[in-house]
Amino acid sequence: MHKQFKYVGLFLAFSLNNALATESVDVRVIGTIAPSACVIMLTGGGVVDYGAIKPETLSEDDFNVLAGKKLDLSINCAAPTMVALKSVNSRPTKQTGQVSASGEEVVSKLPFVKASNIPFIMQDDEGGEEIGGYTLSLSDSLVDGEKATLLMHNIGDSTWHANESKTIVNNNTELLTTWGAKNTTMPKAFEMLSATLNIQSYLNKGSALDSTRPIILDGMSTLELYYL
Repeated sequence: MHKQFKYVGLFLAFSLNNALATESVDVRVIGTIAPSACVIMLTGGGVVDYGAIKPETLSEDDFNVLAGKKLDLSINCAAPTMVALKSVNSRPTKQTGQVSASGEEVVSKLPFVKASNIPFIMQDDEGGEEIGGYTLSLSDSLVDGEKATLLMHNIGDSTWHANESKTIVNNNTELLTTWGAKNTTMPKAFEMLSATLNIQSYLNKGSALDSTRPIILDGMSTLELYYL
């Protein structure tokens, strides 16, 4: 197929270069070799609802860990395709409770949040107040019905590594997550993937929140498909 494209281009160029016209026109031969289309889906429309949270149940002096939530994630492809996930923070700002980026824990007393795993933000939809954050991780991954190993690397790297933490939120926006056969570190093409997306959220200290009005949680992130 590639040779045919080259021949067409050379033939057209030769014909035009030997024409006797005093004016010229460019001929472009274009197209796209696209991978098989894949579709990503989340149950519940991707909405995680914590309902009404009573202020009196929140600690005034410490960060408040909320109950973990789960959504079913699936990726369906028309043919075996190597594809990865990239998580994008739609609230790109400093995370509540962040201490520094020098290797210290970002949020105190929250073991699931480390400096290399900065959580996504949850803002107040009215005032933009940073009221908490959340992390995303994957578990129970099945590739075409078989158990799979979660892999990660940065865009541009040639080597994949096992993602032991299974977290897909990172302070590096170039992080990719994909899947390999069990106990391997090579991405695997698949037609159907199923996994559990785990959402772990926390709220800021009660003393830092405005208790004079309702606060609406407004966290958002995007999971993008990245073809390998």
